[in-house]
Amino acid sequence: MATLNERQLVALVQEGLPYDTRFFQQLITPYLSDLKGYCSKLLNHSSDAEDAVQETLIKALTHLKSFKWVVSFKAWLFKIAHNECINKIRDRRWNTQIEDSEYFINTIIDDTKEIDFSEALSYLMEHLSFIDRNIMLLRYRTGLELQEIADICELKLSAVKMRHKRVIEFLQKQLKDNSALNINEYEVTE
Repeated sequence: MATLNERQLVALVQEGLPYDTRFFQQLITPYLSDLKGYCSKLLNHSSDAEDAVQETLIKALTHLKSFKWVVSFKAWLFKIAHNECINKIRDRRWNTQIEDSEYFINTIIDDTKEIDFSEALSYLMEHLSFIDRNIMLLRYRTGLELQEIADICELKLSAVKMRHKRVIEFLQKQLKDNSALNINEYEVTE
C-alpha cells in the first residue's frame, strides 16, 4: 500500500470520526517527538508537559472534524499545544507561589562547576520570557515558519521577527562572553 500524505490522512480521519480513529495515530506520529519536546521545554516540568501533550492530542482528535486547511496541520496542532501550555502555566500560578527568581537562580548556580555549551544554552533558554522561549522553540524545535509562529502566538509577524532577532543576539553575546549564567540583564516580564 502506498504511503498516504498528510492531506489524505486528515481526510481519512475526518471521514471516520467519531468511531474510526485508526488513521489518527498515523497522522500524529511524525509530530509526537517535536510535540513532547516543545511542551517539555516550554513548561520545564515533565508531568505538566505529558498532560499538555495528552490534552493536545485529545483536542486535536475532538476538533479534527472541523479542521480546515487555512494553516498546515502541523501549525494547527502546535497552536493547540501552545494553548494547552498556557493553560498549564495559568494553573500553576493559581496552585503555587512563585519563588523570587533571583534567589532561585542564585541557589542553582555553582560557580565552581564547568558548564558546557549545550548546558549553558539550555540554561539561558529556560530563563527567557515565556513568549521569547515559545518563539525559539517553535522555530528551532518544530521547524515552523515565522508567519506560522506569529499566528500561533497571536502576534504580528514583525513582532515575532524582532523578538527572534533580539533573542539570537542576546544568546550569541552571552555565549561569546562566556557569561552564560549572567542572565539578569535580559529577563523580561510578560
